Parts: sequence; C-alpha cells; structure tokens
Amino acid sequence: MMSNKELLPDGSERLLRMAYTPSAVHGVTVLVVISCFSLVAVVGLLIAISVSAFNTRASPDKYLFVRTHVAAYFLSLLLSDLIQAIGSILNVKWIRDLAVVVDDTCTVQGVLKQTADVATALWSLVIAIHTFCILFLDLKPNRVALLATLIAGWSGIAAIVTIGPAGMDTTRHGPFFGISGYWCWIAEEYPTSRITLDYLFMFIAAAFSFVLYSLIFFRLRGNIIVHNWHISFRRAGVSMGTSAWRGQGRENRTLTIAKKMLLCVVAYTIMILPIAASRFSSFAGQEVPFGVTIFADSVFLLSGVINVAMFTMIRRILPADSFKIPKWIISRPRPSAELAVELRQDSYYQSPDAALYDERKKHVFLTRVVEVSGPES
Repeated sequence: MMSNKELLPDGSERLLRMAYTPSAVHGVTVLVVISCFSLVAVVGLLIAISVSAFNTRASPDKYLFVRTHVAAYFLSLLLSDLIQAIGSILNVKWIRDLAVVVDDTCTVQGVLKQTADVATALWSLVIAIHTFCILFLDLKPNRVALLATLIAGWSGIAAIVTIGPAGMDTTRHGPFFGISGYWCWIAEEYPTSRITLDYLFMFIAAAFSFVLYSLIFFRLRGNIIVHNWHISFRRAGVSMGTSAWRGQGRENRTLTIAKKMLLCVVAYTIMILPIAASRFSSFAGQEVPFGVTIFADSVFLLSGVINVAMFTMIRRILPADSFKIPKWIISRPRPSAELAVELRQDSYYQSPDAALYDERKKHVFLTRVVEVSGPES
C-alpha cells in the first residue's frame, strides 16, 4: 500500500493517505452493501413503528409496545444502528478515490463510528438491565426512571465521544480521529483510547448482558427463586408459567415483549465476538488477515438487520391494524331528491290565435312542396 505521512511534534509519524488495493476495494464494498441493507431495514422499521404509534395514539391500552419503556430503549438501539450504517456507507468516498484520506469526511466517519460503537453497547446493556428488573426482580421502573435513563444514556454517549478530542494532547500527537486501517476511526496514535473509549464499552456490555441473560434464563427455568428480595436455588428446575412465578404479575403481554426483546441483546453479544477476537489479536501484535477483518466487521455491521429481524419475529408486538395508512377517499355523489313537476299545457296553445298560426304553417308548407315538385305534365 502506498501511503503519505507527516512528522508530529512527539516524533511519531501520522498517516495522511492510504491507497486502496483491488482487494481492499472489493472488501470495503462488501461492508458498504451490508450497511445499505441495515440502513434500509432500520429506516423501514422506524417508519412502521411511527405509523403504528400515530394510529394508536387514541387507544386506551397502556400496554401497547410503543408505550413501554423497552420501546424507547429499542428505538435508541435502532438509532445507534442507523448511525453505524451511515458511518460505514461513507466508505463510498474512499472507494471512489481509491484511497483513505485525512479530511473532514474522515473526521465525521470517525465520530460516527465511535458514537455507534458506544451507543449500541450502552442501549443493548440498558435493554438487558430493564428486562432483568422486570423478569428477575419483579420490578416495574416508573416514568421518571425512563426519562432519566434516556437523558443520562445519550448525554453519556456524547461525553465519551467528546472526551477524546477535548482531553487528549492533540497538539503533540495529532488529531484524535484519523485513518485506521481501511477507513477512519480513532487514530493509530491513540491506542489506549481505542480500548478505554470504545472497545471497553462493547466488552462490558456483552459480558454483563450474558450474565443477566443467564440469571433470567435460570429464573424462568425455575432454578432460581426470588421472593421478597430473598434468592434461593434449586437443582431441579421447574418450568413455570408467567403468571405462576410472578404471583401478583402484571399483564402477560408486557412480560412476553420483555422476554422476546432480550433476543436482541443475545444477538449483540454473538455479533461482537468475531470483531472482539480480531481486535484482541491485533492488540497482541499479531497480523490479522484482511479477509478476517472484513468478515468480523461484516458480522458487526449486520446488527441493524439482525435487530429488525428479531423484532419482526415477535408476533403481534404491534397491532396488525395499526399499519393502515389513511387514504383520501372521494365521497360518492348522493342521490338527489325526486322533484315532482306538474306538466300542464300552455294556455297559448289552446287559444284561437294558435289554431290560426297552425293553419298558416300548413298552407306555406304545401305551397313549397308544389313548387319543388313542379306542375303535373
């Protein structure tokens, strides 16, 4: 690969341009295509949820999915997937130029990628914690908890993304965002920040989600019994229905949604395994083959498609009749009322003047007939 570098004040070299090889073009193109699929899937689901929310705005049912806490967290997760897809689609510029170049697009891509990594990790963990509270602890977070979580979550994401450029010595080590392999992300001059401000959140989210999922699994299986904050264990699990183990449980629909939404968390944990293995190998000093890098990132970029697929697999999570789009209907013409019209003969035609007028017309007509036919021979 051909590259251009500049010398930084700390004595290191900063990469300014990296040319693409034909294999790099093909590999990055695959990532762009996958990101486009994720973008379309996420936008389509966001539109469907918006239409459903609009059509059910007057419904008295407070247990509709669009009115639950997990819906707000799932929408935040979808927004994170959307940011991830857009950040990857920006690779189109590098494919067109046959090189990654440090410019404004590079900075934007770096910001989007870090934001998406942290956001998907955070909201996946939030969904797992929320589901744990409902299914394991038998708690129902109130509206204040929802608003506090949303505000704290997005504020925390913004703070994490801002800490890097604002807190690092960019004068000596160069800009925080720059070329990283075949695209732009946190620059190579900040290897520690790549872990502490990005990958660490992904690994923590995956690990905690796995632990919470395991506890929920054994809780539903009957191996763990929770009663008045007292936890007991039994070796032989007894499968329990929702209403049985909850005792004073709430509506089954809310519990069903919570359990099914946990699949998104499990999917996230599985999808980051390839990229985690790839990155740890790179951190250990091993050279990761290009094909492995593309495969790992492809699996991770499928998060949008997977989350949408998981959502659509949940039966009746959105009312079927809530997807109807209002149509403009032209009303049919109403039948007019019958008018009773009395037909009466005009008095003029019954007068002597009318009879005289008819005789004159008959005389004129006969005269013209004779003139046209001519005299008899």
